[in-house]
Amino acid sequence: MADEKNEFDDLGIEDDVPQQTFSETPESENMIAAGSSGTLYDWNTAPSGIKAPPRQDLNGKIVVIKKAEIILPPKEREWQKSRDGKKEYKYCSFVLHYDFENQQEFLSGCRVFKREVDGKILYSHPTIMNDRKNQTSKLKGAYADFKGKNINEVSLKEFMAFLNGEPKAKIKSEEVENPVTGEKIKKNFVEKFVDQNAK
Repeated sequence: MADEKNEFDDLGIEDDVPQQTFSETPESENMIAAGSSGTLYDWNTAPSGIKAPPRQDLNGKIVVIKKAEIILPPKEREWQKSRDGKKEYKYCSFVLHYDFENQQEFLSGCRVFKREVDGKILYSHPTIMNDRKNQTSKLKGAYADFKGKNINEVSLKEFMAFLNGEPKAKIKSEEVENPVTGEKIKKNFVEKFVDQNAK
């Protein structure tokens, strides 16, 4: 089990793509391809706007993660092809809400893949790679380290349940470049998860 990869580990897709606008899909349309396991995401309850307060530098601070959300892409967003041309995907928005002055951070790297079921184009369940190379994968790795697990053994359901259980985390501020605009900004990433008694 320790050496097992998820099926998308070797796609080699660039992940740092900003996610800034969302549009709603009619409530009657289920966008996720049903499978024999996992839980369908109730994305109709996701907020359609993302007005956030100005980002503050939280470097070195211990914060509580109040909520983590995966916001599925609107159906009208174009599919992108993997480098090998064999798969098509869209980026999701992965949002962490911190308890410090309503701060929130958008992390790149979470995506859905194209599924065709009975002639309908649907989404796979959201996927986070296990290589610790993009922002959501690094966060998943921090969780695996905190729990003493191999990252390949962490399910998305387990990971999201943990993030929505108000864990404490130490923040590290890092400069990243927006791949579209070239602008450099500082983002507040989870460096590591800490014990609930940490201050």
